[in-house]
Amino acid sequence: MNKSSLKSIWEAPIYLPYLQPTLTDEMVKEAENLIGFRLPYEYVNLLKIQNGGYIRYTLKNTPHSVIAGIGLNYPSITDFEWFRSYDDYMSFSLEGLFPFDGDGHWNLCLDYRKNNLEPEITYIDTESDFEELIASNFSCYLNMLEIEVEDEYIIQLALSIEYTITQISNITNIKFEEPDYFAHGYAVYRGMFNGSWVWVSPNKVPRGFIRETEDRYEELKTQMEGTALRFPEVPENSVIINISDETQGAQLINKLIENGLSINKLKDLI
Repeated sequence: MNKSSLKSIWEAPIYLPYLQPTLTDEMVKEAENLIGFRLPYEYVNLLKIQNGGYIRYTLKNTPHSVIAGIGLNYPSITDFEWFRSYDDYMSFSLEGLFPFDGDGHWNLCLDYRKNNLEPEITYIDTESDFEELIASNFSCYLNMLEIEVEDEYIIQLALSIEYTITQISNITNIKFEEPDYFAHGYAVYRGMFNGSWVWVSPNKVPRGFIRETEDRYEELKTQMEGTALRFPEVPENSVIINISDETQGAQLINKLIENGLSINKLKDLI
């Protein structure tokens, strides 16, 4: 991945509880002293762009969605002692493994067991007593990441998401619910088309989000200011459409195109 790709790896909006403070050389040194190994250059470089959070890329056939940063908040690469508690139940050692994503049942780890200078990337399943080598180093892991947008369509040059919702409703008779902001921090409109769910959402979103009910809301709420693009590869005023059923989705998209809307598959544009 080049520098531009690294910058766009992070998901927008930023889920602020998972964002650590801006990374400093002193923070890196303290983390390396704590884990006892030198952190991969590519990992540190990535965290200098954004110190942890959700990513818009994933590894095929895994639930991978987060890269932990360096800091005192959850999740952090330095928070690994809990992981060692599984050691007695595994047929292989967890010493030298440092999770940067996972929920305890599965974890994606920096793996220093074979090379204490350049860690491999290993997938660990503690429930199944299973380990799998993912990549020989962090750089190779980054090059394996991909965006999963198979079911997304895009309406480019939309005047606004509200106007687009009105257009879609007039063409298809879909009755959309009031927009939901709770799940992702931006408006998601949901409606039903021939028994299948349809979701419509904007490309341009707030820079960050935290729910008012979350513990650190007062501390972090000012970081929601500003805007960002979920998909910087397409125009900022684009609108994203997801459909739960592929067949009904094709019918819906064809109907919208027949009525003058310019729609493309998102995967063809990124």
